[in-house]
Amino acid sequence: MKTSIQFILCALALIIPLSSVAVDKNGSKKSTQFGTGIYSTKKGKINVYVEKAGSDFPTTILLKNETGEVIYREIIEKDSQKFGRQLNVDALTPGTYQIKVIVKDATQTSSFKLTEQKRDRLVTIE
Repeated sequence: MKTSIQFILCALALIIPLSSVAVDKNGSKKSTQFGTGIYSTKKGKINVYVEKAGSDFPTTILLKNETGEVIYREIIEKDSQKFGRQLNVDALTPGTYQIKVIVKDATQTSSFKLTEQKRDRLVTIE
């Protein structure tokens, strides 16, 4: 299972770019005062980096499952302009998840999917 998680997360690292566009509460895209970098590591973890242009508001990081249940929440103080977090997804069940980074009324969302890899049975004759 670790290998499949690593493969999927590595593939997502190529898909999820450093972004400077967010969606406001009305659903329209707008330029933001913060950027995010979300990617996977070789060890199957997810790194979340945030850089804010200003420090007037705290930042919230949410990890939600496919039913919308919040599995992880962290609020970073408003004075932190650059910071990173590493999320361990080893204990998560297969499914689709969302990472949301929220600053004031701007939200950046990235999704990833965890699947289990089918393993072939190996027979060795000695």
